[in-house]
Amino acid sequence: MNIIEVNLPECFDKVEILPLSDLHLGDKNCDLKAFDKFIQYVLSAPNRYLIYNGDNIDNATRSSVGDVYESTLSPREQKKYLEKALEPVKDRILVFVEGNHEYRTRKDTDMHIVEDIADHLGKADLYYPDEAYLKVKFGRRKSSGSQMVYTIYVTHGSGGGKRIGSAVNNLELLGLSVIADIYVVGHTHNKVGFKRSIRVPDLHNSNIIQTERLFVISSSWLSFGGYAARKMLLPGVKGSAPITLYGGEKKMEVVI
Repeated sequence: MNIIEVNLPECFDKVEILPLSDLHLGDKNCDLKAFDKFIQYVLSAPNRYLIYNGDNIDNATRSSVGDVYESTLSPREQKKYLEKALEPVKDRILVFVEGNHEYRTRKDTDMHIVEDIADHLGKADLYYPDEAYLKVKFGRRKSSGSQMVYTIYVTHGSGGGKRIGSAVNNLELLGLSVIADIYVVGHTHNKVGFKRSIRVPDLHNSNIIQTERLFVISSSWLSFGGYAARKMLLPGVKGSAPITLYGGEKKMEVVI
């Protein structure tokens, strides 16, 4: 896995990173009005950026769990709709990561739907099928004047469970396999944010530093019904979980 270098303007004193996952475009319960407002929100300020984190098309097939006969758009139409919807914000997207719904087509036919969307938007180099590691630089530290750097690990996520605890446990375990400032997942249709600290060696100064890490689960854009009702799942809180990063000091916040 290569590190993706993201160089944002030094003049920004803060940036907002908005995960976009689990839109499930094509599902009859997809809230397109909320999604349209979300795109307008991103465009309303120059320091707002997107992470495409999978399952943004529902991609139901005859062999999948979802019901293809309930879809409002075919998989081909879903892809075309999303390509058009993301066109205004294409230069705000930092990375494209695939979800399990898009993976169905990759597994069955070797067609990479998310790669096609990224390529259509002129961002094919930002497509990473399973995971991505971002190094985001912007602003200047007040203490030293050096440029601020944050690392963000992105993957769609996996696992199930009806209670939010299982999603939190899986996300916390992710922090054991890779070190980053921020971890971003989706998949479980929950909206969660929490921090954990870790002690790491500072080899330059021969001491131990305690540093914070931010863990984020971004929710779906589905109103309750259909599959969730049949499986007796709890209604989810819709929408993204905006992450704010500060340029003058190492500080990370998430809005749930």
